[in-house]
Amino acid sequence: MTPAPDRSQANIVRVLPRVLSVAGLLCVCLLVSRSLDTLTHSAPFPIFLAGIMAAGWYGGFWPALALTVLATLSLDVLFIRPHGSLAVSNPGEAVLLGTFCVVGMLISVAAGTLREARLRAEQLQRLTGALSRAATPADIAEVVGRHAQTLLGAPVTALWVSQGEGSADTVRHVPASPQESPLPDVLTSLARQALRSGAPVWPQRERPGSPRGLSLPLRSSGPVLGALALLLPDSARPGARQRRLALALGDACAVALERALLHEQLQHDRRLLDSVLEQAPVGVIVAEARSSRILLYNNASERILGHPAIPSADVSHFARYGGYHADGSPVAAEEYPTARALLRGEQVRNELMRYRRGDGQHTLLEISAAPVRAPDGTITAAVCVFADVAERQQAEQRLRESEERYRQLFEAAPQIIWMNRPDGSDTHFNSLWYELTGQTREQASTYGWLKAIHPEDLPRLRAQREEGIRRESAYTVEFRVKTARGGDRWLLGRVVPLRGSSGVLEGWLGAAIDIHERKRAEAVQRFLAEASAALSRSLDERETIEQATRLVVPELADWCVVDLNTPGGLERVAVFHPDPSVAAHVEAIRQERPRPGSPSPVLEVFRTGQARLVARFDDAAYQASVSSEEHLAAVRALGPRSLLVVPLVARERVLGTITLLRGPAREPYTEEDLALAQDFSQRCGLALDNAHLLTELQRSLRTRDDFLSSVAHDLRNPLTIITLRADLLRTEVARGRIVPERLSSVATRILSATEEMNSMIDSLVDLVRSEMGQPPTLRRTEVDVGALARGVVMDQRQFAQHHHVHLHTPETPVFASLDEIRVRRIVRNLLLNAVKYTPEGGNIDVRVERREEGGTGWAVLEVQDRGIGIPARDLPHLFERFFRGENVVGRIPGTGLGLFGARQIAEQHGGRIEVRSVEGQGSVFSVWLPQKSPSS
Repeated sequence: MTPAPDRSQANIVRVLPRVLSVAGLLCVCLLVSRSLDTLTHSAPFPIFLAGIMAAGWYGGFWPALALTVLATLSLDVLFIRPHGSLAVSNPGEAVLLGTFCVVGMLISVAAGTLREARLRAEQLQRLTGALSRAATPADIAEVVGRHAQTLLGAPVTALWVSQGEGSADTVRHVPASPQESPLPDVLTSLARQALRSGAPVWPQRERPGSPRGLSLPLRSSGPVLGALALLLPDSARPGARQRRLALALGDACAVALERALLHEQLQHDRRLLDSVLEQAPVGVIVAEARSSRILLYNNASERILGHPAIPSADVSHFARYGGYHADGSPVAAEEYPTARALLRGEQVRNELMRYRRGDGQHTLLEISAAPVRAPDGTITAAVCVFADVAERQQAEQRLRESEERYRQLFEAAPQIIWMNRPDGSDTHFNSLWYELTGQTREQASTYGWLKAIHPEDLPRLRAQREEGIRRESAYTVEFRVKTARGGDRWLLGRVVPLRGSSGVLEGWLGAAIDIHERKRAEAVQRFLAEASAALSRSLDERETIEQATRLVVPELADWCVVDLNTPGGLERVAVFHPDPSVAAHVEAIRQERPRPGSPSPVLEVFRTGQARLVARFDDAAYQASVSSEEHLAAVRALGPRSLLVVPLVARERVLGTITLLRGPAREPYTEEDLALAQDFSQRCGLALDNAHLLTELQRSLRTRDDFLSSVAHDLRNPLTIITLRADLLRTEVARGRIVPERLSSVATRILSATEEMNSMIDSLVDLVRSEMGQPPTLRRTEVDVGALARGVVMDQRQFAQHHHVHLHTPETPVFASLDEIRVRRIVRNLLLNAVKYTPEGGNIDVRVERREEGGTGWAVLEVQDRGIGIPARDLPHLFERFFRGENVVGRIPGTGLGLFGARQIAEQHGGRIEVRSVEGQGSVFSVWLPQKSPSS
């Protein structure tokens, strides 16, 4: 707190000079006016105005106002008539006198304001100058106390300095002198309030006559540095001018306080730096740039070098130090790191130098040096830091030798070995890891090695690793790593803690052996066992194919395709993809089949029976193997990148192929995958062949039963006819009413039935002979095919009484060399089938005509019905032995031998039999027979 001097004495000292100056100026104006009055005989208004201006400039408002009043009275009494009286005789002079008074007052106000501003500026300048010389907060408190009374009339001031981010609880009061009186509580309260709010605290309305105080936070360019509190004795609140002066005082004090605090901090840092340099274990030398003079040389420098600082006035004097090269030659002056930093601005880091100490001993120094630059970039000094590293180098050499031996053992180990820190970080592997994974040391550092772990094994490995680290105990883990050549390898790792002599965990040591072959053998055996069990349960071809596709995906492939050999060629029977969202693309691929003549690996494998591995299946291969743009778009959508094509073989026959495909998310196929796929395909082929044999067996048994039933039924019909006709003939003979024509008709019927039975027996005989590899012997004659057809139609009308059979023959007979009995059997079978499969009332057309084809004349016989027709998928198998269409099995009896025998007879004649049919609309069977026998 800084008290102000006695106020009454100060007022007297301040007012007395002003009174004397006013009196003096009035006397001067009167004397000058009297002298001029004798010459001009007019009122000397300008002289008195000049006096008022002088009074205002030097005395301020009140002296100028007092001189204005005195000058007005003097002008009225002495210079305006009547003289000696205050009365004015002339109105013009009265106006002139009033104008003078008003102008004088305005000059007083302006001059007073200017003087006040000039005085305040001078006071603030003196305050700023005094604060600039204040070096400590105490000096600032003393300066502020002296100038606050002059500026604001504050009798008491107090300064607080913040000791931590401007908090009110971490400030200290700075006394202006040791004998300072205790502070009023109001100032302490105001200071804390300003520190908390960070804004000035102005006096509020209180009781009249009570002391007023204000507080200003001191902030320069950063946080609040402190607070300045002033006690104002006046009862009135400070006006705008006082507020501005107070803020100016606070700003000047804040700038000075910031500078003083920085100076204190600088002194503290300098003392700390000196203490650090003296206690530092390394030598520190600072040399000046211009003269190379040593500015700083700490105790450690003398202890390390064995001698005190060597005086120098030039860089060349550095040669007196004891540095030397490995060959024993001394280090030149300009080669010393300090000289290089001074001369070339070079920064030297951890440079080794041999040194001969002052006591004659030799040591090794590790030196760093750097230039010190001014803001304009010029070098002003150089700092050199050095340490004696002879013992450390020897220890490091021994450590390097030990580490080299350990590294050789580490690298020579036949297993993957690694070490890391107690928290599992900073892992180091031996070279086997980098050879296996293809990672570099930089890629595997920190936790980069985790990227080589298989994603499916990573969560389990992390969990076991974290549990082991948490418990600080050994653990074992099996995991797969992605190899540099593609694919995965199984490893079995064992990790144990490394503890020091005190039992504290210092790190981890791990070793891993390759168990890939064992794991793969286990997986292969498990997969093949499951596949064999699943395939053995499949007794149907479709079920076997479905089981095979579901077993192989996703174990060996992302998706697969199955193609089987059929009478119509290689047919795509299944495409399996587990993602239902690509069903449209899967269906597009299923609808396609390998294009004959294309470089399709499927065709190649089917042709050669040798499996094929395509490690890289790209877009060019797509385009070469597809058969349409839709097919290409579907393959591109599924995006295979690697494939295996393996044959399905059973009993040395290639039944088809199975194609395994992988996308870019999985590793390309390897030779190991190929071997596994071949083993699997053999099991699939065996299961497929077994299912096929079982299906054929079941079909043969059903056909046998149907055949025996049909033969029994078909033989019963002619036998019934023979029995009935013979009984009728016997009855008529017994009655004696036999008629030759009647006898001839009955005999014809009996012969026809006998012929039909013979035909059926011949069919059986032909079947047996064909099974034995003996073709039938044809008895060719020139036969009118139209007459043959007409005879068959006439013979079969009794079986077609509920159908309309129409015969169409040309006017010119169509002859052909053929076995009439066997061709008649063809026509009869076709006609009986048309009647059998055509609803009652339906039309059946039999046509005979002659056609030319390939330069050969053909007798063509067609049988057309409007019956149930044949399904399109059954047409390729229609002429196979015992085959019957799906839409008639179990509904209409038959043997499945009629069309088989018809085809055989037609082919034996050098002809053929064709069929056109639409299910639900009927069928047309065409028998082509050459008019001349092939032998002729």
